[in-house]
Amino acid sequence: MSRTQLAVWLSFPSRHYTAWTRNQGYVLLLVAALAHLVVSLVIAMGQDPKWGEVLLAPFCLTGLFWGLGLLNVLGSYGARKRDTQEAPAREKALAVWEGLYYCARDNVVFEPGVGVSFHPSETREYIFGFRNNRVL
Repeated sequence: MSRTQLAVWLSFPSRHYTAWTRNQGYVLLLVAALAHLVVSLVIAMGQDPKWGEVLLAPFCLTGLFWGLGLLNVLGSYGARKRDTQEAPAREKALAVWEGLYYCARDNVVFEPGVGVSFHPSETREYIFGFRNNRVL
């Protein structure tokens, strides 16, 4: 077993995203709106434009940004909702994780006072309480 693998097993599980990705959809919508505005103004400066052309034609160029931005905004809404639901469980898991110790000699993780030891690869299961639901 490598030290890197042991560090992964013993570290507190992080979410699989970075904080700035939550705002990516809003940034894409802003870029789409600015591009749409610029293209609309360019079309409006043409000879005798119709307002339908000025407002709808830019969607040919900016539609992809509008679509991806909207998709990211809706996806981040669901992720934020899931994060607020999972917050109490993550706080309890962090409290359990902070009380764990690793014994290098026996290659086990244990929580003092509980009397349970387990392999480092089972750390995630232990701190989130999955071990209580399994029959050993």
